[in-house]
Amino acid sequence: MRANRTILAFALSLALPATALAAPLDDDAAAVARPKAKHRKRRPVLSGFQVPPAKLRAEPLPRPTGHLKLYAINFREGLEVDLYDRDGEFDEQSLEALDHFWRCRRTGTEKPIDPHLFEILSLVYDHFDGRTIELVSGFRNQKRVTSFHFHGSAADIRIPGVSDKQLHQFLAGLDVGGMGLGIYPRGGFVHVDVRPEPSYRWVDWSPPGSDMGHPHKKAKKKRPLNS
Repeated sequence: MRANRTILAFALSLALPATALAAPLDDDAAAVARPKAKHRKRRPVLSGFQVPPAKLRAEPLPRPTGHLKLYAINFREGLEVDLYDRDGEFDEQSLEALDHFWRCRRTGTEKPIDPHLFEILSLVYDHFDGRTIELVSGFRNQKRVTSFHFHGSAADIRIPGVSDKQLHQFLAGLDVGGMGLGIYPRGGFVHVDVRPEPSYRWVDWSPPGSDMGHPHKKAKKKRPLNS
């Protein structure tokens, strides 16, 4: 009988694959034997770069129609204006209406906004077939004075039916120098500002409500494009 058992055990060892014989005896041992999973490299929340001159627009910006159709999502207000008067200069009543439209969401404070920002937005309006531009954030009356929102030369915008990537790409093509351009994938908007050179671009994966500020230098008085 003992001889039969020995023969049976030998036969089973021949029938089983080598991997089965070498397998660990329990699940804990198997867990120890498995190689550790590699951790994915975390994406930085904020990344940006200074735009080299070779990446800037070489041709002067065209003169926009000056027309703007806007909607402020925080105030649920709409505004439709023409930037220029009959002489081709900035229309003061339109600028006053836009300054009010750009007021701080938290305090209601108004500040004169750089009119060149409106010209850039008018070029955006012209390019995207007169679609309404939604203003997510304009002037901010805040403690952090390095933000271009505080200095009245920035806007966070989006356009229904236009992806943030499309909007960002078009704005990048308008950069002749002195532009800040950021995309906020989680916030669902694009930031654009007018600033002293050089230009700067960034991607910010922060949750909605985050913003980015930069030092601001006093600029010369602005004139309309091609005036």
